[in-house]
Amino acid sequence: MQKNIIAAGVAIIGVVLIVIVFANDLFTVAPAFEELTDEFSTNVMQVEVIETAEGDVAKLEAVSIEFGEVIVPTLSGAMGMDAASFTAFVGENYTAVAAGVAALPQVVEQFEGVMALMNSQLDNFEQADAIPTSSLPATTLPWIILLIGISAIIVAVVLFFSFRLGAILAIVLGVVVVASSVLLNLVDKAGAADDMNEAFKPAYTQELVTGSEQALVVVGAMGQQMSSEMLPALAQQLGMSQEELGEFMAANFPATAAAMQELEPTMGRFTVMVTTFDSQLENYNTIKDTVLQPIAWAVLIGGALILILGAWGFIASGKDETATA
Repeated sequence: MQKNIIAAGVAIIGVVLIVIVFANDLFTVAPAFEELTDEFSTNVMQVEVIETAEGDVAKLEAVSIEFGEVIVPTLSGAMGMDAASFTAFVGENYTAVAAGVAALPQVVEQFEGVMALMNSQLDNFEQADAIPTSSLPATTLPWIILLIGISAIIVAVVLFFSFRLGAILAIVLGVVVVASSVLLNLVDKAGAADDMNEAFKPAYTQELVTGSEQALVVVGAMGQQMSSEMLPALAQQLGMSQEELGEFMAANFPATAAAMQELEPTMGRFTVMVTTFDSQLENYNTIKDTVLQPIAWAVLIGGALILILGAWGFIASGKDETATA
């Protein structure tokens, strides 16, 4: 009777683990998770990348402030205009510049929010990226759980035909599963991945990606028109050479001058980041509703139960042998 109960218990655990794999569609979720973490670890979720992006956003914010507080009063005065007339002049003749300057506060706020979110999730991402280990890809996880489930069913079959041998195999399987789960810290890693997914849900949407792409177009067009059309034309009106204009900009508008010089690499970095978010949005939508920590707990508890059942079977089989003798 005990043999049947123990074998059935081990078999049920194996079936439950197999069901968990397919009920959570882990063979689809795991590759999506692996591709996303690979791309993010290269192009987005790095301390250096985020710090550089924060610096780039700060430069854009400085340009926004400087344009309204310094550039408009200075250039309007130099051209014999009031501030309103100069602003209207820019809007009429340099539409990309006007649109970019108007959009900068919102663009800065948007990118600051993204940077803050990414920065807050660095630790969670580092743990999530190591599921199941830093050297094993996440695509192995469903196969591992499936293998544990199949092994449990095989052990259950052995228990029916060889009680003591099956009990020993159950103990070994249980120890391996529990020890691996604990040593690899799978429960905490899964919890970190769940926390990261939950934190990204409000922000990581198609609207964010589209808005970021549009922001890059607006800011890029602003910088391009400012450097190639507006500033040279204003220099000509003010009787300055290009060299004198550069010196004038550096002396009077340092934030804008620095941003213009670094515009191309800055936009390149933003483009890589936004492109990564865009390319991985489908993968994120695939994984975002999958809660990993309960799965990790199920594997750990399942392993512990197999170990307990194996120990029970080992003791019971010993008593049976003693009684037979």
